[in-house]
Amino acid sequence: MLWIAVTLPLLPLEAVKPPLPCPSPASEQADGNAPPRCHALADHTRILIADLDALRLGVHAGSARSHALALAPGLVLLEADPARETRAFEALALALLAYTPKVSLVAPSASAQATSAAQKAQALQSHTVLLEVGSGLRLFGGVRALLAKVAATVESCGHVARIACAPTAWGAWTLAQAHAARASRRWHVLKESTLARVLDALPVTLAPFAAQHEHALTQIGCATLGDLRRLPRDGIVRRFGDGVLAWLAQARGEAPDPRVWFEAPPSFQASLELQARVESAEALLFAARRLVMQLAGWLAAQHAALAGFELRLEHELASRHAPRTSSLAIAWAAPSRDAEHLLWLLRERLNQTELAAPVIGLALFAADVSDYAAPTETLFPMAEAAEASLGQLFERIGARLGEQNVLQLFVEDDHRPEQAMSARPWRAGKAKSAAKPRRPKKTPHDAPQDAASAPVQSAFDLPEVPLPAQPRPAWLLEKPLKLAMRGDRPIYRRPLKTLTRTERIESGWWDGESVERDYYVAADDQGRMFWLYRERVGGQWYLQGLFG
Repeated sequence: MLWIAVTLPLLPLEAVKPPLPCPSPASEQADGNAPPRCHALADHTRILIADLDALRLGVHAGSARSHALALAPGLVLLEADPARETRAFEALALALLAYTPKVSLVAPSASAQATSAAQKAQALQSHTVLLEVGSGLRLFGGVRALLAKVAATVESCGHVARIACAPTAWGAWTLAQAHAARASRRWHVLKESTLARVLDALPVTLAPFAAQHEHALTQIGCATLGDLRRLPRDGIVRRFGDGVLAWLAQARGEAPDPRVWFEAPPSFQASLELQARVESAEALLFAARRLVMQLAGWLAAQHAALAGFELRLEHELASRHAPRTSSLAIAWAAPSRDAEHLLWLLRERLNQTELAAPVIGLALFAADVSDYAAPTETLFPMAEAAEASLGQLFERIGARLGEQNVLQLFVEDDHRPEQAMSARPWRAGKAKSAAKPRRPKKTPHDAPQDAASAPVQSAFDLPEVPLPAQPRPAWLLEKPLKLAMRGDRPIYRRPLKTLTRTERIESGWWDGESVERDYYVAADDQGRMFWLYRERVGGQWYLQGLFG
């Protein structure tokens, strides 16, 4: 087994901090010496957690509010919100379901949250997400590749994290806490024998029970977990209870560690409060990335894919002439759960969208959810894989140029050349075949079967139909061109001479666009070939196609 622990030392602050940079007031923008904007979580007297920008200015946990504001005049003080904290914690767990269905949450104990002296306990016992990934290492390319993917997902969700891995859940949790507290230089352990040695060297203050028994541990001179483990077992039980020995055994892999797994909701709906006016599509994409990562994790947990989603935009009330909400419906042809592909389509759609008013909130709703069949690994490439990649290419082109500009040609059940082929949007043609209903045909005995009478072809298959008795040009004119006559010969720049026998097409009497034509392949004196027809009624000649 292998566990990855993702600890979030700044989660209480990140839950209430605006997900996007807050715009500075007009007065500050006019002043070139405006102080940099930073954030910190504080109670009525002291700073509890400072973000990285505030730390660079000298603001630390435990500092007085007045002292912190003197060091950082642009400091924004925020209050803790346990409800938002829990939602942010579960949202990250939902996104990490993309890598394993075995996700467990470890929140700080109540005693650790209540301690505020220098926030020592808070720093050592942060919110942690535990992932059991032993069975999926080959799927993601090994431990290093998987750690990099997990780190990228956490960063996309807007969190600062410290990540560690170990063969046991509590071992990985302890190494992640040590990483956050900078109490060790080794955070990735793959063998249980190595884990036992590394854990023995860690400070005992990293244990989850350290805040409750900190005074007693100091009195007996217990500095490391190895010191605690070497104490008499009976004395540990009398002084600290059975839980300490059980935790040590579970952390070292000497006892089972049953866990309650995080479960994804049956349906997906995620929202994000921006807490600031957003007027650009680029900023909206930065915020919507968090929702898309949660969607990808939910789809992986449900073994599903989807063919579209709806992004709902909440506008600020100050815009009286704008609607309260608006929505962007994004759909594609083949069901997918690739987060990068979905983000690419969303980016192109946002770049083409003009916002009705500044946006202050986002909500994402999944639509068209279906079962997902993972592609199988084969020795030789399959046609299905090529078609899937080509489909994604068409989706991207359609997102960039507009779906109405990506057309696919379809063979129609009609003998008339100008109606034997139609061009429809690729996604619409892929979703369903809109072929015309069959009509009774009036085919003369000397008219061979036309290529247009073949069934409607699928997305990338060529129709299996017999070739016509006479060749067909590759280029049909949008509208037949009326030709002049010189004697009995039609003229297109030069006199034309027919080369083939008559091919008669009579069709279309059922829709009011009846045609009665005699078709010929003709050529001029320079060898260029043309496709002509003569109206049976009136005898007028027309040019309809050109040969290459």
